[in-house]
Amino acid sequence: MARLPYSRVVNVQLTRQDAFPSRRGFGVPLFLTSTAVAGELDATNLTKVYGSMEEVAADWDAADDFYLAAQQAFSQRPSPLQIKAGYYDADAVDAGADAPAKAALLTDALDAIQDVDPGWYWLDVETDLRDSPLLDGVIPWIEAHRKMALITSNDALMKDETDTTNVAARYKGTVERTAIFWHDNAAYFPGFALAAFLGTYSFDNANSAYTGAFKFIRGLPASNIGSAALQAITGFVPALGEDKISGHVANAYVDIGGRNHTQFGTTLTPNVFIDEIHSGDWMVARMEEEILGVLLNNDRVSFDNPGLNLLASGARTVMQQADRAGLVAVDYDEETDERLPPYEIIVPDVFSVPASQRKARIAPPIVVNYRAAGAVHYAQAQINVRY
Repeated sequence: MARLPYSRVVNVQLTRQDAFPSRRGFGVPLFLTSTAVAGELDATNLTKVYGSMEEVAADWDAADDFYLAAQQAFSQRPSPLQIKAGYYDADAVDAGADAPAKAALLTDALDAIQDVDPGWYWLDVETDLRDSPLLDGVIPWIEAHRKMALITSNDALMKDETDTTNVAARYKGTVERTAIFWHDNAAYFPGFALAAFLGTYSFDNANSAYTGAFKFIRGLPASNIGSAALQAITGFVPALGEDKISGHVANAYVDIGGRNHTQFGTTLTPNVFIDEIHSGDWMVARMEEEILGVLLNNDRVSFDNPGLNLLASGARTVMQQADRAGLVAVDYDEETDERLPPYEIIVPDVFSVPASQRKARIAPPIVVNYRAAGAVHYAQAQINVRY
């Protein structure tokens, strides 16, 4: 007996709305080196990714800077999923006529690395570049990109708050995407180790907010310095916070209370911290991706109030993730003791937009307001005794 198809009476079509933009990552550190590995990392192959020390050992000698830096990075717990080596030609850079010209050539090398492989976020450099004028080709480059540099320093002059020649002194208060990590032993790579560790914090996950202060770095001894040197290096004054008069707004690794840890997870701008820049970059990237996804997965977004609220759904998704990650402060109403809304999203009324702008199909800004959870870096207590 003939059996007629469903389509005689029912027409069901399935369309997948899966035109999502690629998601950007914030976990991979890159180590800038002039040591070539033929066929693996050289002028033809500017970067190479490594997922284990076994892979590193297959290419590098144990005395190489990258081997030592990788070993310290993979020693952290949790350890990074991947690290990268990035190559620059030291002879080509050294051919510059003077220090500014050499720094410009190093900037060109970073441009070349970024062009072939933008898939990294953190940066540290080989020992030959530490405390070098060539960093003038690195720090401004980082400031112009959505990346962060955690650069290791061993300059003894950083222990003098009046010195104006060390790299932190030259840049403090002017950039916020570079952090300097000072240590008294040049055999270690604390900047790369800390970058690898902080890169394991993914704000896409719940309870992933952090501070770069008070972090234990496996395998790194504490620097043998006193309070005066620590204040000169960090610029942190107890009970007051950081300022660039008191010190160089860099980071150090010290022993307080019998526990080695970082102080204070700061960038070169006083009271602007690594986690703030990292979380801000994540939030911007995810919001760009979500709002683009709205545009890609709809036949159109109408220029009316429902359409603007559809765009705002991208921002809401990201703020829900940020709240889940712990980036948004938990505040309570003083009278009811109920939690206040964690964030506010303001969607303009369509008629507040000039007709000429509506005709040009340029949506107005969707405004997001929230209070960052931040972190405590100095605690106080008062004990009152009565008799």
